[in-house]
Amino acid sequence: MRTGGAPTPRMLALIAGALLLMIIFVSCGTSGPPVPTETVRELTWTPIALPESVAASSLARTTGELLVGGRASSGGDHPVLFVVDASGAARPVPLHPNTPYGKVADMVSVAARGNDVVALGAAHGGAHANFRWTVWTGSTKGLNDQPQTFETFGGESAGSLLDIVFTSGGPVIAGSWAAPEGGLDAAVWLPRGDRWVRQDSAGTALANTPQVQVAPRAAGASGSAMIISGSVITFGDGAEQRAAAWTWPTHHDDWTLRQLPDAGTHSEALSAGCTQTCWISGHADGKVALWSFDPTHAEATATRDSTLPSMEIDTDGPGPRTVMSGDRPAVLFSHAGHTTLLVSDSSEGWLSFAAPAGSVLDAATVGDRLYAIMRTDNSARLWTANLPS
Repeated sequence: MRTGGAPTPRMLALIAGALLLMIIFVSCGTSGPPVPTETVRELTWTPIALPESVAASSLARTTGELLVGGRASSGGDHPVLFVVDASGAARPVPLHPNTPYGKVADMVSVAARGNDVVALGAAHGGAHANFRWTVWTGSTKGLNDQPQTFETFGGESAGSLLDIVFTSGGPVIAGSWAAPEGGLDAAVWLPRGDRWVRQDSAGTALANTPQVQVAPRAAGASGSAMIISGSVITFGDGAEQRAAAWTWPTHHDDWTLRQLPDAGTHSEALSAGCTQTCWISGHADGKVALWSFDPTHAEATATRDSTLPSMEIDTDGPGPRTVMSGDRPAVLFSHAGHTTLLVSDSSEGWLSFAAPAGSVLDAATVGDRLYAIMRTDNSARLWTANLPS
């Protein structure tokens, strides 16, 4: 049998046919990225002018206006707080620091109820450059730094502080504190006069157990209820980190831990927005996620919104922000430098809108206006847009 001879015309035709089939098969199997099923719409975003040296850090809604906390660098680092009205004009709120760290604090969390305003300030200090915390109270006419003992928020057992919130029962600080058996429990502080007193977490749902390690990340409020969002690490066939929420219906009730459903293999809950229902946004297996539940009933079942578009989210940044458009939830989140706003619509499902580039630090709504702090490189800028009706 002869081998290595020139191919015949029939052989060439067979080879050409085979190659064509291979091209068709490969083309069908590698058709490129899928076409997005969500139409991204446009909103008109406008920057809010703040003094040039100001870096905004936190937002809160007060009566018909917006509170903006942060730090300014002009004349040396110092805390700032502004009231932004409906026209976008920013008015500074007088601040009265009474401690060395209060003079250089960054207002990282702000809350208001009626005319009352509270805030948390943070500044690095000490031999190990740990956070030094300051508490501020007052109104939109001025805030005072309330000196606390070093052991109130610091010392060898200190964890971190997360947020200050206002419930109908008064302000509460959420954070973490060393657990007796190791690790950090979730913890809350309540005011007693001018002093803030940490409540004992032992024996409550805020404490670690041999089966569950807690990881609180943020706090919110709804009427009398307080909500802490985060995750728990459980130990079964292997360690799993699952989104979780802790609720405190009133200061006289017990804490309840909810391990949120359909949370995948790695998830966290990071931001709550509430009307009668609380909506908590976070991430699950690298995708933006949203859960809902009734915060006033310990037995209420949480559910994950299965209609939310499956979209990638940064899991190593500040995380998404849940805001309310009336009684509708909306989620603002970032991925790879791009930011998206998802708004629930009763007739069209979820609507997707482009937002300013960067990483979202905080967001809040006042009436039908959305405000967001976006960080790009080393700067943070405040933006606003009308929410879709």
